[in-house]
Amino acid sequence: MLHGEIIHRGIPKNIGEIELVELFSLHGAVNTVTIVTDKETREPKGYAFVTMNDDAGAERAIRALDGTKMGDRTLNVRFGEEKTVKQANSGTGYQKPFSRSDAQPHDNRSQTLRSKRPRK
Repeated sequence: MLHGEIIHRGIPKNIGEIELVELFSLHGAVNTVTIVTDKETREPKGYAFVTMNDDAGAERAIRALDGTKMGDRTLNVRFGEEKTVKQANSGTGYQKPFSRSDAQPHDNRSQTLRSKRPRK
């Protein structure tokens, strides 16, 4: 987790990054603000990620802002959770079929020669 990463839900959809920086800066130094938008419509989804320079500032912001009203919405402010990366071949999902091009190059010269067995 980055220092002080906060998930900020329930923000009005017309709020901008500058307003969020100003709001969170009252409680500590803000590093980044990312407002999440819909990929197709580019409309805000109503939540953002705020990264603060230290956990103490993030904790102050959470205590001060969680549960407060902003416009007609109630803010839900909490620490972000660390995402775990799924392990390869965990038994779920699509698995790409093996092809020879995926394998390491094969060098016959490094193997010892064996005599062939005569055919019967």
